[in-house]
Amino acid sequence: MKELEVQLDKDTLYVCPQRDLDMAEAKTFRLEVDGQLFARSNIRRLVVDLSKVKFIDSSGLGALLGRYKLLQSRQGEMVLCEVDSRVYRILELSGMKKLMIIKQADEQKEKECKQW
Repeated sequence: MKELEVQLDKDTLYVCPQRDLDMAEAKTFRLEVDGQLFARSNIRRLVVDLSKVKFIDSSGLGALLGRYKLLQSRQGEMVLCEVDSRVYRILELSGMKKLMIIKQADEQKEKECKQW
């Protein structure tokens, strides 16, 4: 199984991690997303579907924050969608909710999220 599903649509990169974003998986996430971002300078929007992520640690938070900063340098935006309530709480406590758009899993599926 791929660790990260990736789709590109115009200036938007959609990614869906297939596992928790912890120390073991954060590096793969970071390298794959960075590879896509650096290969395509037109990407201005990153949508991360976290529906399969039930846990995130500081490494995962750092991976998300680093991609957020890359997009900010392009005057872009980052959206986290389908976020589990426990992961949402961690994002909220870390202050990331103030930086990016975060949609919880119990909210109506947003048009930003791809159908995988």
